[in-house]
Formats: sequence, structure tokens, C-alpha cells
Amino acid sequence: MDIAFAFDEAYADHAQVAVESVLDSHPGPDEITFWLLAPAQVAKEREPALRRQLAGRARLRLLTTGDDFRALPVVDEDWLAYVSTGMYLRLLLPELIGDQARRLLYLDVDVHVCGDLTPLWQVDLGDAPLAAVRDAFTARFDTHGGVPGAGPEHDPAAPYFNSGVLLMNLPVWRRERVSARCLEYLAAHAGRLRFPDQDALNLVAYGRWLRLPHRWNNMRSFVLEEQPGPDVRIMHFAGPRKPWTEGFRPGFRLDRHRALAAKVAAFA
Repeated sequence: MDIAFAFDEAYADHAQVAVESVLDSHPGPDEITFWLLAPAQVAKEREPALRRQLAGRARLRLLTTGDDFRALPVVDEDWLAYVSTGMYLRLLLPELIGDQARRLLYLDVDVHVCGDLTPLWQVDLGDAPLAAVRDAFTARFDTHGGVPGAGPEHDPAAPYFNSGVLLMNLPVWRRERVSARCLEYLAAHAGRLRFPDQDALNLVAYGRWLRLPHRWNNMRSFVLEEQPGPDVRIMHFAGPRKPWTEGFRPGFRLDRHRALAAKVAAFA
């Protein structure tokens, strides 16, 4: 099972906790390879602790990149202040990994894996470049004013996915130039961006992506923090409220985050 995280210094402190949540939930026997992408300096600083954490538990493939991604456009809005240009690093993964893997499960750093990922890993992608979950707060193309750059060929009622969990079909992704076309979109609409990487991916993969059940990217932690609720395999703390920020509701999810963070601290 090939699982990827990508992060800059803004989220580096939390990457190991997300990794630990995977290991804490994985029943085996499938071996896990973690593909971790970070700027060169961040990777250098984190590598010793990561190797201690994963020793005898999973394989580590540490990927590095320069700082070109920092020049990509961002949305200058207070409500998106928690988002950094590190969001674009996921677009670099398919080319950096190349033919070393045929599929890749990409996860945002602000997730907790809560159960066995094997059924997700085994999903038949067919000829789709990716599989994803419909966004809990931006369910359609026309929600929140619509996707900048959408044309008459895009149905306003078409489902819109969240990019925090992506099961990537790497050969198809590269064949269809998904990353390159996303970067072209960002350059063309730099002054009009809304959810930059996510809008780009939704336009490029329009009509071609495979929809997954919400258990694989549940974004409603605010109603599921006090009790387990439905079968949630990946809890995504989307938005500004995270388990490590002030105001996160006390409950079993906060308790688990603290327990995972304590395990990670032992590898520092």
C-alpha cells in the first residue's frame, strides 16, 4: 500500500501524527510505503525522527522539492489564512514517484485515519485518473459562486470533490497531464482563485473521477467529535479548526490526537 503526505514547514509538526494514525489503524498484513514530500530543508530536519518512527513498521520514501511552489498563487482571504502554498505539493507527487508505483493514496496532513484502508486501496479505478469524496461543504460546481473558469460544458449541478483524500491512478494521471493542466489553470486564473488546487483538479478531472463514500473523507468532525457515529475510516479536519488549535471541541477525537502526538514525541 503506497500512501503519500506532502507538507511544508507550516504543517510539518502534524505530519508525523497523521502517519501515526495510519499505523495505529492498519491491521496488516499488507506492507505500507510512505511517500513523504517536503521542501529540502524541512525534509532534512524531519528525516531522523521519521526514520525512528517507521523503523520496522513501514518503508519510508522521502521526496524533496525546491521552493518554486511558493510562487504559486494563493487566495488572500482571512477565512483561508490556514492554507499555505504547501497545498500544491500534492500535484508534484505523480511525476516524482514515476513508475515506482501504479496507484497512490494521497492524504492531507490534517486527517486521522480511523480504520482499515484496505477496501479503499482495492477500489477498481478503471480508466479514471483519481477517486475522491464529494465535498461536504461545496457539493456542486455552482456552490459558493461556482468554480472560476467553469464553462458551459460544466454542469452547474455536477458533483464537486474534496482534494484532501485522493486515490491516484498514476499512469492515467500522467497520461492525461493532470498536474500540468492544473498548473496551467492556476496561471490563467491567478486573480480569480477560490479553492485553488481543488478547483483546478475538479475542472481537469471533470466527468472522469470516481466517487467514493463519505467514510473515506468525512469532513464533519464538528458533529462527530463526541461520539463515533457512522463508520468513519478517514476523518478530515477541514477548515481552520484542527485538533491542535484552540477551540477544538473536547471529546474522543481530541483525546486520540493527543495520544497519537504523545507517541510521536517519543521519536523526536
